[in-house]
Amino acid sequence: MTTMHRDNDQGQPFPRPSILDSSFDDFLTQAEHELVCHRREVHALRRRARRQRRRELRLRTRAARFFGKTIRMGLAIAGTLAFVGGTSLLITGNVNAAKDAFALSAAAWGAVTAVRTTRN
Repeated sequence: MTTMHRDNDQGQPFPRPSILDSSFDDFLTQAEHELVCHRREVHALRRRARRQRRRELRLRTRAARFFGKTIRMGLAIAGTLAFVGGTSLLITGNVNAAKDAFALSAAAWGAVTAVRTTRN
């Protein structure tokens, strides 16, 4: 089996490179133009990456603030519940359990002041 065409073509003509059709100055001008275009693309990609990093940082900051506020509120509520429980235990006469509940409420309220949210 042969790969030659039936109309006896010897082969297909190869396209001439465009560099052979222009002078050296035209080639340099084209190369400089491509370099400028690539620099613009690199600049645009760097700007895009910078914006993406800022956007992600803003999301992380918002998430940290939300969780910081949530944790503070949860600890404050837990401290209040422990204090109310300790008071009720003290009224019923269970002094040792009341001391533990008051210690737990003090620890929770102390942790509220220790947890800080991020600031801009």
